[in-house]
Amino acid sequence: MFKAVVAFLLVLMCASGICTARDDEFNVDFFCGWDGYYRPMQWTPVGIGIASELTEPFGGTFIISAPQDGLNTLSVMRNFVLTPDRPQTLPLVTKLAFGMGRCNLEIRDKRGRLQWDQEINMWDFSAQNALLRVVQEYDLLIGVVGQPRFGLLRVPRETQCLSDRGEGNVYVGRKVARMTPWDWTGFVSLDLLILYDPDWTLLRREQVEAICEWVSNGGTLLVILGRHPLPQDSPLAQTIPFHIGEPRETAVSPETLRQWRLDPDVNETATAWPLFPKPDAVYLDRVKASEGGYVYGMGHVGFGRVAVMAFDPAELSQPQSAHTAAFWTAHIGASLRTQSDEQSDRDGGRRRQEEYAGGRGRMIALTEDVEEESDRGRQRSSYNENRFRISTAQDNSNRVMEHLYGLAEMRPLSIWWVILTLTALALLLGPVDYMVLKRCDRLPYTWLTSTGWIVVFTVGAYYGVQALRGGNMQLRAISVLDGVADSNCAWATYYTGLFSPRSADYQLEGLGADQWWSGVAPTQQEMWAHQQESAMRRIRCIQEDGASLPVSVPINIWTVQSLLTEFPLSNVPFTVGVERMGEQIAVEITNTADHRIDAGCVLLGDGYIDTGPVPAGATHRFERVPRPFNPWRTGRMGGYRPRGSGRTIRGMVPQFPGSLQGIAASAFLAQGCFDRTLAMHTYLESGAALVCVRFEEAPVPFGVQDRSYEVDHVQWARQIVFPEDGSKEAGDD
Repeated sequence: MFKAVVAFLLVLMCASGICTARDDEFNVDFFCGWDGYYRPMQWTPVGIGIASELTEPFGGTFIISAPQDGLNTLSVMRNFVLTPDRPQTLPLVTKLAFGMGRCNLEIRDKRGRLQWDQEINMWDFSAQNALLRVVQEYDLLIGVVGQPRFGLLRVPRETQCLSDRGEGNVYVGRKVARMTPWDWTGFVSLDLLILYDPDWTLLRREQVEAICEWVSNGGTLLVILGRHPLPQDSPLAQTIPFHIGEPRETAVSPETLRQWRLDPDVNETATAWPLFPKPDAVYLDRVKASEGGYVYGMGHVGFGRVAVMAFDPAELSQPQSAHTAAFWTAHIGASLRTQSDEQSDRDGGRRRQEEYAGGRGRMIALTEDVEEESDRGRQRSSYNENRFRISTAQDNSNRVMEHLYGLAEMRPLSIWWVILTLTALALLLGPVDYMVLKRCDRLPYTWLTSTGWIVVFTVGAYYGVQALRGGNMQLRAISVLDGVADSNCAWATYYTGLFSPRSADYQLEGLGADQWWSGVAPTQQEMWAHQQESAMRRIRCIQEDGASLPVSVPINIWTVQSLLTEFPLSNVPFTVGVERMGEQIAVEITNTADHRIDAGCVLLGDGYIDTGPVPAGATHRFERVPRPFNPWRTGRMGGYRPRGSGRTIRGMVPQFPGSLQGIAASAFLAQGCFDRTLAMHTYLESGAALVCVRFEEAPVPFGVQDRSYEVDHVQWARQIVFPEDGSKEAGDD
């Protein structure tokens, strides 16, 4: 016996040694967020570097698992092949919950056997020890790729974010070229991406295409040209709203320096790449060069915007280095602003200025413009790290999920069922049990019959509730399809709720090759790091080839599994033309879908009209006189006035007419649609029209494999179009 125990212990020791040796074969580097900055419950880039001491090629799967919200754990899987002596970088994207504790990393071989694993503690109540830093809605997160110069890295210390919700911070997160995300979702958490004269040869085509996709879906990009010429065949060269000329010496005018908050009394010249407008581009701002062309320009690209600076500001003379913070504040503020207005009056002899930062209600300002005690600033930073308030988009996502949860099977059980069950159990355990046993002369067996009745009622209650909660499997969906007329820019966002009378893992079918899936769950308005919820449901997704597709979806009978799907479209299923005819607006809608349009609305910069039904494949024309309407309204907080500042920050929120109120407005302002909605309302200021239609009984482009189910789908489609006499040059000099 003793020898057997010794042999068993030796086997365990050998197995442990083998596992240790196996783990040591892999060296994994883990990079999360943008320099560790991330927005909870939004797409976040994850960079994985893998090296090994293997002597043969290894093919397997890398898995990262972490809570994405209080209900779901997202497991992202990526297949890879590792060659000896050649490290590999895996660009992944995931979602991380606020205050998440641990993240699990695994490497499995092709047979699914575990080859390496590690558990990383991502959170710490001390910000200095945490691997992640939370970015709130009232903070600004700026991503930088390239070589930041001219004081760009000092911006977080010298500037501050002001919003209608209070004062926030400005963060700058850097990425080297090889760690730049390969998918558009890797940039979603950014407010602004700055490509500061990067070496374009180090960026793969997939990375540049990802940036262009993100911009078309509502991202904001600032490109700074310098020593490295942008290749003509680059997807970015096709995306930006300017043609780039040959470099030349250009004088920067005093007016331009003053506009950029630099010293106008210093003569400045720089080697610039002159910009020439592309036809049919929609511009927001342009700065002319004295020799022809432009030295700066900004315009719409799809639902996003791109600003281009034709020269490296680091070429400016040394006296301008004292104004770098003001320079970046001017350019970052111009890139982010969606609506602005200034008004002045006399208030105690001091000029009062009201700043309107559209949609998100944020603006960037120099810290010297706002009184702030250093102790108070440190307290606010620590307070924000351990407390998170959901964004406007997440708040509207909650309302969308309330609609998805609106099933009869999800309503609370009537209290009368409980009263009836307890009354019946009391009668059976009491007088009925006593009378039956006494009649049979078996009163000593009451302990056995009582136990039996309890077991019967327990099992009956379980299957009874299951019967009440049962019924047919249901797929409920709310979708928004958005496009810009006469362009290849179109996007779709689907909110899906799955209910099943049986708890199990279900497979989906009909998935597209470019779809991005994740779980989504109702979230409380404010969260604290010490109140972490356990994400019990595990959603497994394979992430490769520009998509993240679910392997299986867990559905529990007691609730609805909500999913969020985002992907680009080839086109929006209707075409439209808008014409101004004096006081009337003529709208011609062609329904190219296989299902009927049952209602519609056309929103203009100062009014709106309602349109009627359009059968499948038909074209209808509507002529209406617009009713007055303001597409912007002041946010619910009314405004915030920083101490020591003469400015009142007012958040302007997109507004919709009565025909688009209710769940439609919530869907337009929810995650996945929020940035596009802001861009659409900004287009209205350039003379565009927003046409929105609702489809009747539209099919869902995916389904549940080998299951029969009922479908309840509400679909809206929106399109930006310029009226025939509308002005596209609203932003001209």
